[in-house]
Amino acid sequence: VYREHLFETGKDGSQLDSTIQLLEHSSSLIDLFSTSRQAISSLNDGRIRKLDQCLSFLSEWKDEVSATGASPRHFISDKLWFDMQSMIHGFKAVVNIKLTAFPTSVIKSWLVNQDVVENHFCQVRACNGQNKNPTYRLQEQTQNSIRYGQTTISRKSNVGLNSR
Repeated sequence: VYREHLFETGKDGSQLDSTIQLLEHSSSLIDLFSTSRQAISSLNDGRIRKLDQCLSFLSEWKDEVSATGASPRHFISDKLWFDMQSMIHGFKAVVNIKLTAFPTSVIKSWLVNQDVVENHFCQVRACNGQNKNPTYRLQEQTQNSIRYGQTTISRKSNVGLNSR
């Protein structure tokens, strides 16, 4: 609306184009993972293509920042960029694996979350005495004890709790 107002008043509203694109891509991610209650039942679902479009938009933005020699601060942080790539590639892999193995099943994207992963890393930290920089050997022993000896559900989290 503001962009249209700028055009109507004879001003250049094109400087808002990239911001509008970012908001559109962000909105499609939010819709997929929290708002939409429509399950994914096909590898050709349009929302999967939107994930690819979002990743392409972000990649092009990163390349543009690098090519112009602009400060890296003109792009999202490295951690967020890694998380976005991991989220998109990981979710697409989950959809591909599940729908290939079980073609009549569905993916309820609004139920996909990181609780299990967070719980695992909490157990790793707890086993290492909250050590922020464990050695390879310490990490290896911790992983084995979690896999073979401990439960993967902590009673101190909201993971796996039945609400009655």
